[in-house]
Amino acid sequence: MEGQNLALTFEHIDILSNHPMNDTGLNMCTAKARIKFIDYEIKESILYDTSKVEGKRKIIAEEDAQEFKIPISELLVDFEVLKSEELQVSEEFFIQRFDGIASQRYNSDFGYCVIKYQTIVIEWDEFIDKAWFEDG
Repeated sequence: MEGQNLALTFEHIDILSNHPMNDTGLNMCTAKARIKFIDYEIKESILYDTSKVEGKRKIIAEEDAQEFKIPISELLVDFEVLKSEELQVSEEFFIQRFDGIASQRYNSDFGYCVIKYQTIVIEWDEFIDKAWFEDG
């Protein structure tokens, strides 16, 4: 966190084939990448703790787990983003939700954060392979 900017480093990110900076025609995986949120505000940072859930083969986090607000600086350490969704778009700002799996420190439980920001910058050096969901 640097002033009103938040920079997150990822082991890799998947860049869709229709992204303007992806001229391969395929969904691609990058090497290390960074996403910067300029003029950001954390709206929510939630962890669903399943450590006290017993006797269920299938756990639905939002129904079965205890919901905890935790600092985003803790939630996002070793966080694996599984889904990203734009919740609101306007001329002044964007609001985006990131869902995923928290670190082993938090029992690899499900969590999410909602970030409001003015601008997003996505940086990567190179594509290293096809994205995991690319056919063939």
